[in-house]
Amino acid sequence: MAVKTTRLTSLEINTYIQQIAEPIMRNAKMLGILKAYNRISFNHDDSDIRWRVRFARNQPSPNPGFPTEVTFNAPVRHKEAVLPWRSYAMGEYIHKVEKLVGRSKATQFPRLVENIVRWAIEDFQLYMQQKVYADGDADAMSIHGLESMFAVGSAIQEGGNDTAVFAPNDNYAGLSTVLGAFGGSVSSGVFPTGVMDPEYCAWSPLTVNYEHTSFQTSGGPTDTWENRWRKAVRYARTWLLAVQGVEPEVMVLHPDLERKARDSTDPYTRLEATAGSKLIDLGIQTLQFEGLEMVADAYCPSKTAYLLPVSKMELRSMQSQLVAYAKTTDVYQADMLMFDFYGNMRYESPAFFAKLKAAT
Repeated sequence: MAVKTTRLTSLEINTYIQQIAEPIMRNAKMLGILKAYNRISFNHDDSDIRWRVRFARNQPSPNPGFPTEVTFNAPVRHKEAVLPWRSYAMGEYIHKVEKLVGRSKATQFPRLVENIVRWAIEDFQLYMQQKVYADGDADAMSIHGLESMFAVGSAIQEGGNDTAVFAPNDNYAGLSTVLGAFGGSVSSGVFPTGVMDPEYCAWSPLTVNYEHTSFQTSGGPTDTWENRWRKAVRYARTWLLAVQGVEPEVMVLHPDLERKARDSTDPYTRLEATAGSKLIDLGIQTLQFEGLEMVADAYCPSKTAYLLPVSKMELRSMQSQLVAYAKTTDVYQADMLMFDFYGNMRYESPAFFAKLKAAT
């Protein structure tokens, strides 16, 4: 009877990857947020990522009575957004001599493989954590991270003066984020505070200059973020809810901004450690500001904060797990381990998201 040598199979390794991935999410903050809110989905098999975007509405007209006169229209309410799949791969190498050393110990090789897998997953997720913020249009090899939709022009003007909002000027999923690109107009005021047709800003994110003088607090410290962040956050939340009906759950910000927010003093406002939430349950420590969870992430761009309705974003994978594993053995009996990801980020509409940034 043949003697079977103990080795870890691909199935066992993939199961092990799933076991070690969740604790690592605590350090990969953005991936952890998506994990906590169940916004990572698997086994997608379409040729690309497509979804229908509702940008316009039909409008009733007054009915004068009998006989009823109704105009029947066939309004175009939807556009199609399209994103490609993106892939990352990483290899590890176990030389034959590494398998020969210590072979008298029954567990030597499995322990070696387990360590390599754990390190590889940590390295892979660390890399992906950075790419979650990338511009997938500017970098054709990157997933479509948050910066894929937040390019802006100059500040929007009202009455000849700059407002606190930058004009959107980007393309996301093949559609322009420029105000009015889908049609419509603003009848009074300017975006986002004016009276607008729904299609006018249906694909336009809100980018707020937190250094704008309208957020200045009388007698506050000279540092602009410390002095103005509360008003800027309240402004962005108010207009996301008023214009799009969206309430962000999480604010992700650069650690230096979080530090300055902690240092700031306000007799009417306190930052408190979150007592319990989906993020706390996963092991991610957060602060809370007026019901909004604040997460400091070292990979967030400097001088930047994002207001995220997490239910409107999704990390899609074509495989059964975020990072999959395969192994081959070459003619020199060395093992080559490959880890890969096939997927992309999808945001339902850029209009549901806000970014706070410095003027320069």
